[in-house]
Amino acid sequence: MSSPDATFPYADFLDQFEEAIYWHIAWYSRGVRHLMFTNGAGDDLIGKDAHLHCRLGGFLSRFPTPPDCEEMIGQLDDLHEQMHTLMRNALLERREGTPLSEEVYAELEEMQSMFFTSLHGLFRKVMQDHCMEIARDQLKG
Repeated sequence: MSSPDATFPYADFLDQFEEAIYWHIAWYSRGVRHLMFTNGAGDDLIGKDAHLHCRLGGFLSRFPTPPDCEEMIGQLDDLHEQMHTLMRNALLERREGTPLSEEVYAELEEMQSMFFTSLHGLFRKVMQDHCMEIARDQLKG
C-alpha cells in the first residue's frame, strides 16, 4: 500500500466529492424522470458537453487528484462522460418520439452500476488514505 501524501487536503476532497455525488444522483433521477414522463429536458441533461458542467464533472476537473489515484480518476472521468452520453442520446430519442426501450434502460442501469462502483472505489481509497494519515499523526503526537 502506498503511503498517502500528508499535504493532501483529504477532508476537503471527501466533503466536496460526497456533495458532487449527491448532485449527480439528483441529475440521474431528473434524467430518468424526463425519459419516463416528459420530453422537456434541459441542457444540463442533453447538452453535448453536459458532463463538463455538472457538479461532479466540475469537481473532477478542478480539485487536485489524491495521491496514487490517477488511474481511478481517469476511469471515473471516462465512465462519467459515457453516462452523460447515454442519457443524452436516450433523451434526444425520447424527444423525437421514440419510447424508452427496455434495452436503452438496461444500458443506463449498467452504466450507472459501473459508474457508482467506480465512485465508491475512489471514495473508499481516499477515505482509507485519510484514516492512515490521521493514525500516523496520532502516533507522532
